[in-house]
Amino acid sequence: MRIGVAAPSSGPYAALGAQILAGARSVAGNAEIVSADTQCSAEGGMQAAEQFVRDRADIAIGFLCTAALHAALPILKGANIPALDVGVRADRILTRRERDGTLVWRIAPASSAEAEAIARFVRTRWSGAAFAIVEDGSSYGRDLADTVRARLEEDGLRPSFVDNYRPAEEKQFALARRIGQSGVTRVLVFGTRGDIAVIARDAAASDLGLTIAGGESLLDESTGQVPLAPGIIAVASGFDVDWTPSETAPPLEGYGTAAAVATEVAVEALRRSRSSGGSIADILNTDSFDTSRGALRFDGTGQADLATFRPYRWDGARFLADGEG
Repeated sequence: MRIGVAAPSSGPYAALGAQILAGARSVAGNAEIVSADTQCSAEGGMQAAEQFVRDRADIAIGFLCTAALHAALPILKGANIPALDVGVRADRILTRRERDGTLVWRIAPASSAEAEAIARFVRTRWSGAAFAIVEDGSSYGRDLADTVRARLEEDGLRPSFVDNYRPAEEKQFALARRIGQSGVTRVLVFGTRGDIAVIARDAAASDLGLTIAGGESLLDESTGQVPLAPGIIAVASGFDVDWTPSETAPPLEGYGTAAAVATEVAVEALRRSRSSGGSIADILNTDSFDTSRGALRFDGTGQADLATFRPYRWDGARFLADGEG
């Protein structure tokens, strides 16, 4: 069994590519790993796909960047090599699959997964309480706020207070006062980790007693001087959070976990194909797979049904899975 691993091994994303390759190797067993540098570019994606064809790979996993995956898919389709995507969340990948018949299945969460998970968090935890939504005016913050709000309003849940703020400010007392005047104690804040830390600090200084939750931006490296206050909740993908920080990077850091899951699926699909004589594509479309992250099945669009998003609470040093509720 020969598995192609497409990941950037040069350029600014090489560290993330190393995570993908490490994750694949950790569970490959007797399967042979053939790696190719996508360089996170269209040209690199084409070259990686061509290499997999020459090396007679049975299946490919990886693909961190949209341009590389887009360029690789027609070549892989021509050689009948299925691809398991671990990094590209763009909806057009699976839309193209339906239109062009490209052989792609996605382990990575969909682009809508973050907003849906945050809305689910509010429905589960805050459905009986007044809550606010504030965002920083960026395309990320505004789009996420609008999508979450629309999801909630479909269920009859409306925020009691909606506002935005100017990002990268040293103080956010004006926003804290507006939140305090609204009377809410639960706030979704969409923006950078540094801005959320400042808002939490100034709200605490104003004795507001807020519960603050945000999205995946809370996992970013902090660029500000204000530390994140304990108790802040990040609704994020477990692919990015479910490991214990230490001086030594864990073996399945970041994209390593998603790559390991993809490789587990690839190995099992190849085994079943060889024992039954069925095509790998048919097996991916119809079968269920047991993985280290739980049972996995692909829906009709090619999206894996792994529920990777969940709440994590900052304890002052790291995010830990939050078992409340």
